[in-house]
Amino acid sequence: MSDRITTYEDAFKLLEMEYSDEIKDFIKKLESEGYSEKGIAFSIWKKQEKLKLYRRDERFFAILRNEVRKYCWKKGDPRWDEYNKRKQEAAKLKEYKNELNAYKLDKMIHSMTEKEATKRKPTGYVYFVQGCCGGAIKIGYSKEPERRLKELQTGYPDTLRILVLVPGTEKTEKYYQRKFEVHRLNGEWFRPEPEVLDKIKELKEKYKQES
Repeated sequence: MSDRITTYEDAFKLLEMEYSDEIKDFIKKLESEGYSEKGIAFSIWKKQEKLKLYRRDERFFAILRNEVRKYCWKKGDPRWDEYNKRKQEAAKLKEYKNELNAYKLDKMIHSMTEKEATKRKPTGYVYFVQGCCGGAIKIGYSKEPERRLKELQTGYPDTLRILVLVPGTEKTEKYYQRKFEVHRLNGEWFRPEPEVLDKIKELKEKYKQES
């Protein structure tokens, strides 16, 4: 079956029928009974194969009305309240699961040692970037750090340079960002405090990278 549709024109196009004046008059009658466009279109989508068989039959409108009554609730029907309630509960559950997963990830990264954060098979690099005149330091992750540097340079008033590259994964990135959380300015930008600068110096020596 096709994807669900929500408009009259698309619904009758699905049945290979012109949205004629006769059909429009019939639709107005259904709407006067309390049925909505979305509900009627859904009913047509749901029973499209059956309705196609009767599209040239004089019983077509009677059959369509019957299908709408089966698959479409009228405005004010108490079942809508239950439906909306379930929909809201499902949305809250999804939000709760997302928050729980984020909490678990944050907890895992918080308890992770630097050795654990860097021992995983690298998929890219964690980069520490700063302007040549100093200022905030960005800690991010990219599979192509040089290309990422060019993207960051756009609109940045100072010339950016990579201070050090650490082979790793996105979890490695999160580890260092979490480690320097107290120095975070905004997003992935951090104050160039001695703790951050000392770690950069240590990493440069470890990975044998020149200034």
